[in-house]
Amino acid sequence: MLIVVGVVVVLCCGGAGVGGFFLYKGVKGATDPALQAVESFVSDLEENDADAAYGLLCSATRVSYTREAFVQGVAKQPKIRGHKVNGVKVSSVNGRTSATVNMALTLDSGFTDRHMFALVKEDGAWKVCGQPY
Repeated sequence: MLIVVGVVVVLCCGGAGVGGFFLYKGVKGATDPALQAVESFVSDLEENDADAAYGLLCSATRVSYTREAFVQGVAKQPKIRGHKVNGVKVSSVNGRTSATVNMALTLDSGFTDRHMFALVKEDGAWKVCGQPY
């Protein structure tokens, strides 16, 4: 009887471990592309390449900011010297996929700004939307 209980416990724990692994891989696969889009955007800003960062904005935000206005606006902001990811969330509501990435942006002033980047998927690629920086 104890052998049967032991086998059941081993199978349950093994099944939970395997299930947890696949759940982790599924979540990571959903969040990594959104995170990579924000990493690219912030890295462009850190490298003073506002023009490249502009290319990562969603179409709605590009309507609100011309390329020139965005570049000028970024030039007036404190420079980003580093960043740390605090969280990533991807959701799908009514067929529309969106994401948020929370980051701590270390500025050249020494201040750390906690910023939430909103993203939407356009033509299969994640784009930064809303107040970009």
